[in-house]
Amino acid sequence: MLTQFQAEAEAVGAQVKRFATIADAVPYIEQLAEKGIVVASHLPAAAKEKLGEPFFSAPEAASDATLCISIAKAGIAATGSVVLDLGDDGDRRCTALARKHAVFLAASTVVADLYALHGLFSDMLNAPGPARLSITTGPSRTADIERVLTI
Repeated sequence: MLTQFQAEAEAVGAQVKRFATIADAVPYIEQLAEKGIVVASHLPAAAKEKLGEPFFSAPEAASDATLCISIAKAGIAATGSVVLDLGDDGDRRCTALARKHAVFLAASTVVADLYALHGLFSDMLNAPGPARLSITTGPSRTADIERVLTI
């Protein structure tokens, strides 16, 4: 399934890099950040520790951020999509406004198709508090400005 996920994600313009651990990804993340502002969306404390807590700015800096880092709840092999939990306004701001978005996806969370996520969606939507899930497939695209495709 990982090979299919990667092929589908790359077919829509995403870049997929494989690392054994989050710590192994740090040099690549630093390269993506270009010494700019880095924000995080729904990043567990353990992941922030491995990346280095001082690395991150407050979510309010998202509009000036070079990079947003998130951890996906799951991946969908059939479409190369990632499922993000954006229950917090700061999380949505980070993923939408940063110029680049790096998403960590555990290989163990990749499923064949959307139907395989019924249990995860049910749990998340029935949890207390707001539930804002995002299924993201590739880079953001628009062609509504003078009919020119912008990625």
